[in-house]
Amino acid sequence: MKNPFLRLFFATLIFLPNIAYLQDLPLEYRVGSYIIDRSPPEEYRKRRMKLMDKVGDGIIVLVGRGDARGHNDGGTHSQEINFFYFTGVEIPNAVLFLFPEERNEILFLPERNLPLERWTGPKIGIEPAAKELFGFKDIRPTHGGEIIIDARRRPVPSWKEVLRSYIDKEYTLHLILQGNESYEHTLANSLRTEAPWLKVNNIRDYVNDLRRTKSKEELRLLQRAVDITMDAHRQLARAIRPGKHEFEIEAVAEYVFRKNGAEGPAFPSIVASGFFSTVLHYTRNTRQMKDGDVLKVDIGAKFGFYCSDLTRTYPVSGRFTPRQRELYEIVLGAQNTVLEYLRPGISIFELRKIAFNFINSHGADLHGNPLGQYFVHGLSHFVGLQVHDVGSEYAPLRAGDVITIEPGIYIPEEKIGIRIEDMFLVTEDGFINMSEELPRKPDEIEKLMRQR
Repeated sequence: MKNPFLRLFFATLIFLPNIAYLQDLPLEYRVGSYIIDRSPPEEYRKRRMKLMDKVGDGIIVLVGRGDARGHNDGGTHSQEINFFYFTGVEIPNAVLFLFPEERNEILFLPERNLPLERWTGPKIGIEPAAKELFGFKDIRPTHGGEIIIDARRRPVPSWKEVLRSYIDKEYTLHLILQGNESYEHTLANSLRTEAPWLKVNNIRDYVNDLRRTKSKEELRLLQRAVDITMDAHRQLARAIRPGKHEFEIEAVAEYVFRKNGAEGPAFPSIVASGFFSTVLHYTRNTRQMKDGDVLKVDIGAKFGFYCSDLTRTYPVSGRFTPRQRELYEIVLGAQNTVLEYLRPGISIFELRKIAFNFINSHGADLHGNPLGQYFVHGLSHFVGLQVHDVGSEYAPLRAGDVITIEPGIYIPEEKIGIRIEDMFLVTEDGFINMSEELPRKPDEIEKLMRQR
């Protein structure tokens, strides 16, 4: 067949039946393209209401992350964190409008692309099921188009066209501006060109403040991520022995993550033995472990978009040497001392001083010098939708914060690096150790490793 148009016509006839089934797939198949667990729609709606309360007027625009995958790309899509926080929507190229004064909201979703879905998985489109699943009454097409009413074709504006219709001299556009290269900055600059009078307000601080305090539903997902990570530590501890490679231990951890329904690691797993235990973020994980090494394992599962981050240090032989135990006890003592002060009102910066002073006043290196110089990183960070979540180390802690406490000593000359890291929920009168069930004491670590 020489005519190219006829060839294309017949190819289309052959291909269409292969994708038509995607159109009417049950919702459960299309939800299966996304995370295994998410909060109910009302949880995200409460967050949107809080944001509108803080802003008060104008229009808030949140833009989801795009998906560059095509028919030849086997990658995955990951939604923009803030967009997910307020919507629970993972669908790429989605956009959210919030109108604080009217307490109104519009979710824009892309139309389904069935040929692409054949490669990247069935999606959720603009349909009644989407309104029920995500909890939005008004869902419109991202790119616009047209509808037919009474045999008349009516245009449907895209989200950008809808946005332009709201821009006047009195309107304020609220965006989360993260950096000069962000899409939101480009959008703001483009709109200012069309409407020089437009007021643009950066709501990043508002959003960060909301995200910092974790709700009960967020704590449920965070605790599940922590539980999975504790299970991974227990199982990998029993697999550690001289002669094995670091990547074998990494494989145990990440197997346990997926076996328990986690999306995968929240960050590249750190499985570092010998000298590399003194390298803070060593992730090659290729070395063969030797008798007499310590193995620093810093891992975290990601579950329902929420991250965990737990570190333990293990003796490869199954028993700490006297020197390893001495240093381990100092790190553990620093962590325990910090916990005596952990409560609302104190800052992470102040807590690090407490940890440093403890380490610097206990023990010495091989030359008799204090050990404070070997505590070379921060003590803590916030954890949530990101493993290093929003929150300043100088801000007073408050109830609802979830943070790590992770003192460490790293002495390259001795090839010993020790870090103990747990996750804590700050409460009104103190804290809850979310990873309390994972052994911390050296005797408990050795006992765990003997349970082969």
